[in-house]
Amino acid sequence: MKTRNSQRKIISIHRRLFILIIFFIALPVLVMGWLWYESSTRTIEQSAIETNRRFIQQTGKNLDLYIKNLENSTYPIVTSPLTQQFLSPALPSAYPYYQLTEKVENDLFAQMIYGRSDIVGISLVGKNSLQITDFSEAKEILDMNTIRSRNADLLKRLDTLGNFEILGLNRVGSSPVLTVARKLHSSSTYLYEGLLIVDLNLEQIENICKDESQGSFSTWISSADGELVYHPDAWKIGTHISGEQLMQMQGGEHASASASFRTGTPQGEELVIYETSRVTDWIVGANIPMKTIIGDLIRLRNISLAAALLLFMIALSIVGGYSLSITRSLTYLQRLMAKVENGDFNVRLTSTRERKDEIGLVFRSFSKMVSELNRLVREVHSSKLKEQELIIKQKESALQSMQAHINPHFLYNSLEIINSHAILENNRSISKMTAALAHIFRYNTGNAGPLVSLGEETAHIRSYLEIQTSRFRNLQVEIDVGEPWVRTVPAVRLTLQPLVENAFIHGYRDKKPTYIGIIGKPRETYYAVEISDRGRGMSADAATKLTSLLAGVTGDVPSEPGDTAPVGPREAPTAAPGHVSDAAREEAAASAGRGAGASAGNGPGAAPASVNDPVVPQRPAAGSAPASKPLRGPETPQQPAAGRTWPEAAGTQPDDGARQGGIGLLNVHQRIRLTFGKEYGVFLLSSSPGAGTCFEIRLPYTN
Repeated sequence: MKTRNSQRKIISIHRRLFILIIFFIALPVLVMGWLWYESSTRTIEQSAIETNRRFIQQTGKNLDLYIKNLENSTYPIVTSPLTQQFLSPALPSAYPYYQLTEKVENDLFAQMIYGRSDIVGISLVGKNSLQITDFSEAKEILDMNTIRSRNADLLKRLDTLGNFEILGLNRVGSSPVLTVARKLHSSSTYLYEGLLIVDLNLEQIENICKDESQGSFSTWISSADGELVYHPDAWKIGTHISGEQLMQMQGGEHASASASFRTGTPQGEELVIYETSRVTDWIVGANIPMKTIIGDLIRLRNISLAAALLLFMIALSIVGGYSLSITRSLTYLQRLMAKVENGDFNVRLTSTRERKDEIGLVFRSFSKMVSELNRLVREVHSSKLKEQELIIKQKESALQSMQAHINPHFLYNSLEIINSHAILENNRSISKMTAALAHIFRYNTGNAGPLVSLGEETAHIRSYLEIQTSRFRNLQVEIDVGEPWVRTVPAVRLTLQPLVENAFIHGYRDKKPTYIGIIGKPRETYYAVEISDRGRGMSADAATKLTSLLAGVTGDVPSEPGDTAPVGPREAPTAAPGHVSDAAREEAAASAGRGAGASAGNGPGAAPASVNDPVVPQRPAAGSAPASKPLRGPETPQQPAAGRTWPEAAGTQPDDGARQGGIGLLNVHQRIRLTFGKEYGVFLLSSSPGAGTCFEIRLPYTN
């Protein structure tokens, strides 16, 4: 009954505000705004066009006058006897040519350049292959060969040029120039025999444009084909205006010598006013943003704003109570939501939740939601802590169990006795094998730290291969990891031996081993150790599957059926290249601990261990076997599970049912990634049937 009464008291604020705002604010403002916008836009546009068109027209007239004066200044050169002497078909000798050059430069060029700062250079070019150039006014050192080559190209167009023609923009050195040319008429042949080429800087044109606009707008000048001869933005000089604008100014529906139109730009709509010169065919224009054209209708704008403000105040007084209460409540709710987003679930609500409208319902729902979220977060946090504690305890138990399989002191003493007897009997072969085996056991059990130098790993694998070469007489071993990398490149403990064991177990299955290569190669961002064999190799499908497996390892520790679930990717942080985070060290240490016991199981004569990699099956190294079984070599290889091939035979058991301990290839790959980062690890370089397999281990450089 109480709930029914509460619902009956709720009044919809949305409906009230919607009706009031529509009739008292929205409609009046929209109508007045539309009327004001239409009238002001037309008035402003016409005012801007009429005001600025006069400036554009005056700018065009000044430019025409400037070009006419330039044309007139070339007449003394055209009619000069020195010019006629220069155009003579007979080539003068060196000294007369030198004298002619001096006279032309001192008498003709100097007369034209005198008092003018806009001329960069003048050139006389004749069909007799002679050129006289004067670029003494240039502000930088120029390549005259380039200028002479350009002049020669212009001379080839002599027949297509007008008597006096503007050739457009060019570059003299790094500066843009305006190039004009005048034909030179020979009095002896009555033909055009040369060109007078004048290069002008853009300073005078810039001054003309700025003087007329006086900073009220930006004037630009374009050639007939749309190339910008001048623009206030220097980087636009030499570029072209858009084809749409050029079409409107030249061939559009409203094209004329003087007109205007609107155009859209990324910065907004602009009014384009332009004037076409009848002398140069240049287009003089200005782009005026519409948003800047507001000066002529201040009075109309003020009246409109005053009326709109009055209506707004009346409407605000009517709906003020509703809007103010809603604004305060929503602002308060926004602050509470921001606290919840930052993880603070202990928010406290005030009396706002007691409101009898939609705002009160929202606050009550928000309070229930926050309480439920707080409860769920506490449960998830508690569950995560328990899961982490369980994982740590399981790893510690596994490490202690594996390390307990071997009594280092007993093994060392036994191996020393065997070595002593071998030395006394002068049996160097047994002595070397015993020393190598002792080195393997010391390396596996002497230090549980996850990181070693590449030199220590190389020494360990040398001992392992020393035993294998004693067993297989035709086995050729190549180890080339030179200085200084053995000292400066870090590695994860037990990195090389699992890959070499894979070569014996899988690569040389059903055949005797012939070659094992371990080659170090420094790369730009990592150090590569290539491990190759000349065994059976893999098919293309098997190689593709193995590559996919290696690419998919992101830190998840593979587990055997029945094993405890490993730490997922989120619990396995990676370190930056060349650095090791504390979490990564702990994870790598756990993996290395598994490897210590496992590798002992893989060494010659070792007992089987309980740790397996489910992806890469491991078997005892050559010469090893469980204590209860006879020694079994490559002639009787361990076969994978029926119907499955490498790498599909992952996680299978040997024929005798005993699980073989070992550190798998994916285990090595994930330990390297956990320690050094995802850029490093084990990568399959090549493998093909009958040609062997080559893996690459990528390790970081130390800082």
